[in-house]
Amino acid sequence: MRILILGPFPPPLFGVSLSNFVLRNGLVKKGYSVTIVNTAGGEKIDAEVGAWDIRKLSFIKSYFSLYKVFAADIVYCTTGQTFFGIIKYAPFILLSRLLSKKTIVHVKGGFLKRSYQEMSPSKKRISKFVLSKYNGGIVLSKSLRNLLEGFLPDDKIFIQHNFIQDSLIIPQNEILKQKQHDKLRIFYLSNLMKEKGIVELLDALETLNKKNIRFEAKIAGHIPKDGQDLVERMDKIENLQYLGVVQKEAKIKLLSWGNVFCLPTYYTMEGQPISIIEAMGFGNVILTTKHAGIPDICSEKNGVFVTKRDASSVFNQLEHLSNNLSWVKETGAFNMQQAQELYTEEAFVLGILKIFEDV
Repeated sequence: MRILILGPFPPPLFGVSLSNFVLRNGLVKKGYSVTIVNTAGGEKIDAEVGAWDIRKLSFIKSYFSLYKVFAADIVYCTTGQTFFGIIKYAPFILLSRLLSKKTIVHVKGGFLKRSYQEMSPSKKRISKFVLSKYNGGIVLSKSLRNLLEGFLPDDKIFIQHNFIQDSLIIPQNEILKQKQHDKLRIFYLSNLMKEKGIVELLDALETLNKKNIRFEAKIAGHIPKDGQDLVERMDKIENLQYLGVVQKEAKIKLLSWGNVFCLPTYYTMEGQPISIIEAMGFGNVILTTKHAGIPDICSEKNGVFVTKRDASSVFNQLEHLSNNLSWVKETGAFNMQQAQELYTEEAFVLGILKIFEDV
């Protein structure tokens, strides 16, 4: 089986690029012939969904790699979710179908259907035409199946969860040695887009300080160009440290240090955040929202849910966790066991391979 992967690869490092990187490496290790077309458009991550950017024109250079379709048996594409994100892959998909290659689209977010509904009639026709040319489609969880309904037959829509990087995982006893539950050790690990709930989290941390509730907090992630005011604000909040972008050992250290991971997201393009799975795998309780595909991997057994765009809800749940630190410890241990069994790179690669075979 010869496989062509279309989509972004690091840098920059974010959910989709990491997923493609892990899939390619996993398939190569299993002896498959894999080629790629790297569609990453630059090294910046911005918060505005679907906004025009001159960097998007750089995608045109990827069309010089259309010849790679000829040597492939399966063409796997991590499509975008806006009109441009869908149609930019059309030349690859149409050529693949002309050559009778199997095509699979993987939607790594939760915005596709809403984006489609907001398009003009002409854009809808074009988008539906392109999406219907895939032989099969993958979504991140059961509740996201509707993203591809109407474009593909129900029996051609498959589910594959995200994963924890093998390079992050350390023995469970080593993680437990570093865990402390004498107070809340709160952390945030994602891009600091306002739709990810970072402002509401900062509001809640300020209230924790006002109420004299013991905690430490660390925030890590890239700050978009429209979020530079967050740096000044974080500097003024007691018991909070901003770490910048963390990777490898620094990321492992943060995941091991914390006991409550906070991601009160309402991000428009959210799918199933890898950061939640990673935090679970390191024995942390999850504080998040019932948004996109999150409820399919996270329930009241794994943490607590908050109301979107509501800082008081974030504070109330943090206060509740502060008063129930023994539950935080027990739930964290449960999360670590569950995540390290279910969400491995191996399970992810094998799941994708099975879908290839089914298609």
